[in-house]
Amino acid sequence: MKFIKENLNALLTILFLVLIGILLLVDPATFGITIIKVAGIFFAALGVFDLVKYFRAEPSEAAKGQSFSSGVTMISIGCFCIFGSGWFKDAFPVLAVLYGLFQILIGFRKAQRTVDALRTQNPLWYLKAISAGISLLFGFIIVLNPGMTFMSIWVFTGVTLIIEGVFDAVTLFLQQKKA
Repeated sequence: MKFIKENLNALLTILFLVLIGILLLVDPATFGITIIKVAGIFFAALGVFDLVKYFRAEPSEAAKGQSFSSGVTMISIGCFCIFGSGWFKDAFPVLAVLYGLFQILIGFRKAQRTVDALRTQNPLWYLKAISAGISLLFGFIIVLNPGMTFMSIWVFTGVTLIIEGVFDAVTLFLQQKKA
């Protein structure tokens, strides 16, 4: 129980990575469009909240803020995501490059953890180095191959997330045993 409390964020991140990876392997197209629609619902809800806030405020107070324009903008973005999610397949190469860049940033963060482990003389520093290498390798593969087909890039991304999640879990547990 102590292990779970001390590592709750890491464990939740690992579970999230593996879950998303599995969902991407099962049905990548539906998963991607579902994420866009969920984001659309979120944006629309924020927009409605801003509009309610605007109309509930005193007119002189409401005029000082941007709740009306923010609300209308958020609702518009939300509706676009909900009803126009087909753009996702068309924009996928750009989204793939952005994801790859994000993966590279994660790899750099893991590389810092590797250097931190080396500096603190952690004997398991090499596990962090391997994890950083995996993130950087997959990130660069995605960035350098954005023309991969829609389905293959999502399957590749799913496999990447599962491998990262499993490796991070193994690293976490081995590190805990050494401590």
